[in-house]
Amino acid sequence: MKKIVWTDVNQVKIVEEPIPVPGPGQAVIRILYAGICGSDLHVFSGLHPTAKPPMVLGHEAVGVLHAINSGRTDVKPGDLVCTHTVEPCHNCEGCSTGRENLCDNVKIMGTNLDGIFTQYICVSADRVIRFDDNVDVKIAALVEPLTVAVHDVRRSGLRLGETVLIGGAGPIGLIIAMTCKFAGASNVLLSEIDPIRIKMARDLGFTVANPMEAEEFEAACNAATHGRGFDRAFEITSAQSSFTNLLLHLKKGGVLIQVGMPPKGTQFKVDLDKLIYSECEVRGVRHHTMNDMQQAASIINSGVMNDTLKHLVTAEYPLEECLDAFMRAKNDKTMLRVLIKFAED
Repeated sequence: MKKIVWTDVNQVKIVEEPIPVPGPGQAVIRILYAGICGSDLHVFSGLHPTAKPPMVLGHEAVGVLHAINSGRTDVKPGDLVCTHTVEPCHNCEGCSTGRENLCDNVKIMGTNLDGIFTQYICVSADRVIRFDDNVDVKIAALVEPLTVAVHDVRRSGLRLGETVLIGGAGPIGLIIAMTCKFAGASNVLLSEIDPIRIKMARDLGFTVANPMEAEEFEAACNAATHGRGFDRAFEITSAQSSFTNLLLHLKKGGVLIQVGMPPKGTQFKVDLDKLIYSECEVRGVRHHTMNDMQQAASIINSGVMNDTLKHLVTAEYPLEECLDAFMRAKNDKTMLRVLIKFAED
């Protein structure tokens, strides 16, 4: 089998290895498609604080169950599957309370554990999730970013009919916007300054406003909320200006979810008067849980979001052109999700 190994800043190579054999409690998945995420590009560019080469990157993929060595009877070889790429210890307080994303000893594929950019991968059998047979495999390859959105929207406590402001119209901002609409938000407004991303978001049917154009931005916020402020906000960019702007436009009792991860050591200034006198909340999010991915897979199985999700796939590259795929994903802002095809001919 072939796998992609990150060897240095902006460098990867294809390495040959034997197909793994599952030990007790393990399963082997034959990867069909895998997506390049922003966090993969962060590592690829040498910006991650702990990830060191050589390493296999990747944590977004869909594949076919190749072999399984466990007592599970709900999945079998040949099934279309994904795997939850957060590996918890199952022993700490976070794990015992159903929040394995907060595990004290968590390992994440593609950062501190070899990832999923390989034709075959051995994983824990209990982390495998099955798709329905008729699911479009390229949409199924989006299950991990959808899982991020499921976790973040759940964490926000979004309720039917509420209004949402999203700071950043990149891939994660867009999929959160899609999920908020699916979850019943009455109005979703994206805040974005990049003209390319503004156009892409509008082409997808979203309302977008540029916060640098103050009067137009205020008008868009007032139109979305009838001047009352937003119920929920999601900050994706990890920029102080975006955080400040979103917090400013929350209504009394509103909730801001900090999704973007600022560079290590960055300290945000927070308007404490806003938090105190308006009883607003700022909540963090970290990774996601197995249950979040199960719910994301159920959404894809149902097909209710698939006509929207398919627009996120903007390019596909064969395994042999993986470096080109990384550079395209890194440098081309029109790329929402670049897929690498791992399936053997």
